[in-house]
Amino acid sequence: MPIWLIEQFGAKDLDAAFLLIALMTVPLWLAMICFPGGRYLRQIAQPWVVVPLFSVVLVVLLWKSYESELLPQWSPGVDYASAQSLARHPVAFLVLFCNLQIINLFVGVMMYQKALRSGFRAPVELTLCWFFGALSLIPFGLRLILRRQAGL
Repeated sequence: MPIWLIEQFGAKDLDAAFLLIALMTVPLWLAMICFPGGRYLRQIAQPWVVVPLFSVVLVVLLWKSYESELLPQWSPGVDYASAQSLARHPVAFLVLFCNLQIINLFVGVMMYQKALRSGFRAPVELTLCWFFGALSLIPFGLRLILRRQAGL
């Protein structure tokens, strides 16, 4: 299906899907940043609980796109131009954005768990991870080194 047709008739659905994906992890991020000592949060904020939970959204997105035949056609060849055209497809962009949210959350949960085990709070690093992903590992690692708890 042509991209312009998807964007023309599915603009509201695409906006709603983007907002759902962008906001689905907000409660967990806010809890880890603002209330890191919460009893239930310690039980929920486990990487092998959180990632499959949010991966359900990704599976539903892929399944609905497959059923509706909205997935982009794969063009042979691996080069920058074909990757760029794939990422410009609205559904492929949503899938990539959902993956980014899940990966950032995985890194954040791992940082949260390490901070709990090490006996400190990491609100700055978790906020950086929420918005910038793996770049937050630099200040987190420096903080662990300064605290002499890197475990090297």
